Amino acid sequence: MLNLAAHSFSTVGYKQTSMDDIAAALAVTKPALYYYAKNKEDILMQCARISLERVELCFTSAKEVQGNGLDRIRVFFRVYANMVVSEFGSALMREARRNLTGENQKNLRQTMIDGQNFLESIIAEGIKDGSIRDCDSKRLAHVLFSAFNQMPIWYNPKGPLNPESIADEMLELIIHGVGAKNT
Repeated sequence: MLNLAAHSFSTVGYKQTSMDDIAAALAVTKPALYYYAKNKEDILMQCARISLERVELCFTSAKEVQGNGLDRIRVFFRVYANMVVSEFGSALMREARRNLTGENQKNLRQTMIDGQNFLESIIAEGIKDGSIRDCDSKRLAHVLFSAFNQMPIWYNPKGPLNPESIADEMLELIIHGVGAKNT
């Protein structure tokens, strides 16, 4: 059920997907869905939870790197890029952030704050070890998350590059800027 819902939310949109649509796609009755979820928002939150568990994998991957702060950022965003372009990731980035309400929205925001804080700590580590130039760690974290969180909008899974390769290119642009070497 969640795979189908995440696909529908990420391709059609949360507001355009009804419980009737999900039930029909699963070939079950609408009342049968209520055995698994209270309502459509509950289904969206269940999809978001799966994505958030995958974000935890990004944190774990970065923590396990035996390298400097910049190495940890590279690993984090290579894993993160795969997560955000998955159907669950797309449902989280494109739909959950805008459509969850109340306690669900509060929990999602807290997780996003935790992610921001985690990334800022890696950036601070990189500044301290010299792998990242002295900068505002909060601003750099905003730039990185802003860039990667847009991937579900433009990423083409049938394109020539996989998410890790795109992550590498994006990080190179951010790390080295866009100016020519002689400017």
